[in-house]
Amino acid sequence: MSLRVAFAGAAAVAAMALLGGPPVSALGGPPVSGQAEVSKQDRKFLRLAHQGNLAEIAAGRVARVKGADDAVRSIGAVLVTDHTRLDEAVKEVADRLDVTLPDRAARKDRMMLRHISRMHGRAFDRAWLTAMIAGHRQALRLGEQELRDGSSPAVKELAQAAAPVIRKHLDELLQAEK
Repeated sequence: MSLRVAFAGAAAVAAMALLGGPPVSALGGPPVSGQAEVSKQDRKFLRLAHQGNLAEIAAGRVARVKGADDAVRSIGAVLVTDHTRLDEAVKEVADRLDVTLPDRAARKDRMMLRHISRMHGRAFDRAWLTAMIAGHRQALRLGEQELRDGSSPAVKELAQAAAPVIRKHLDELLQAEK
């Protein structure tokens, strides 16, 4: 799994946490307990979202310190805050659905961030922004896939609520890239 894919999964659930909405089970869907109600697609989405959140938090922390441009540092701080919050929502839904989440970001994502972290100045900013932009574009596609193929109302609600936040992050990243 690439850093882009992990970031994409994470961004796909950002809105629920950012909007401070009620727990997904309170949104009028059926109760969200028991693995039998969760499709392979839903489990995959939750795992990617969680791993992506972990990767985004780490990437944001690195950008806050290493970013040469104020915008990169600022966006990094936003990603740390937003993805820390949204991961709580992912973990809550996964817990209620009995979906086991990985304990850390995917190995490829950790290696990619390690590679980017070795860069300095504008080279770091460019590589970091490129990874974040690609990830948010992929996140939009992954969210659409969950909405199309997922079966859990709780997981689909996370994907649906995330789209505006993903677009907002993507717009900010594209603006910083200019």
